Amino acid sequence: MTLNDAANIATIAEFLLSALIALSGGALLFGYIKKMRPVWKRFTSNIEREIAVISSDDQLMEHEAELLRKVGYFKKITSVAPDARNLDLLDSAALLVVGYTPNSRIYKEALAYAKSRGVPIIVYSGKHRLTNDDRDKLKDYTYSSLCETDLRLVSDVFAVMSTIPGRLR
Repeated sequence: MTLNDAANIATIAEFLLSALIALSGGALLFGYIKKMRPVWKRFTSNIEREIAVISSDDQLMEHEAELLRKVGYFKKITSVAPDARNLDLLDSAALLVVGYTPNSRIYKEALAYAKSRGVPIIVYSGKHRLTNDDRDKLKDYTYSSLCETDLRLVSDVFAVMSTIPGRLR
């Protein structure tokens, strides 16, 4: 075998190895896309749905509502004043984000509303700590989350909107 023949064989082997790597990468990419497509589809349909951001008496949630608007993913962020009567107007909300303060009536009513309608709820406590009773009640609801920081709030909203179906019940 001449040096030229060996170089041709090495070039062919190199080409076949590159083609094999490219096909393997393509197969992995196809598998990933196939697996993630339902998540993307659910998220793109859920971002059109309403997210209600509910203030409590001592925790105004305007900053958090504006933060969610500025993220740019979520299309319909509704700010809700701390009045339990406003909960009746949230029939189309896919997610509730409620500000927490200890002994807050709106927090308790928002949690009861979420449970009765099968709507996920994120409780934003900020600087406040949940009382043991409020923490226990929150833990009793499967579709609830607790966060204390803005970054965690955005992360939780994104996670919920990526995973929840249209209605839980």
